[in-house]
Amino acid sequence: MPQRTKFVIELPAGNRPGRSAWLGPFSLALAALCWFLPSGGALVGAAAVVCGALSIATRKEYRIDWTAVAGIGVGLAQLAWFLTLLGIT
Repeated sequence: MPQRTKFVIELPAGNRPGRSAWLGPFSLALAALCWFLPSGGALVGAAAVVCGALSIATRKEYRIDWTAVAGIGVGLAQLAWFLTLLGIT
């Protein structure tokens, strides 16, 4: 088990083997990016939710990735905002 230093947040991908370990951080990056895209933000938000869900579902022997959970939350917020704007117009 790696030692943790106070006040340092480490990416969970460093503790997981394989390429699928980067699905959580990629989900968070996509979720942050979707808020800056005027068109296609909902598609990028949906991709963030899918990447986050895959990150959680594929590596059950590890703790839940906080970056995947954050990516799912921010991506769902973008989708809710898109549906709200769609309902207004």
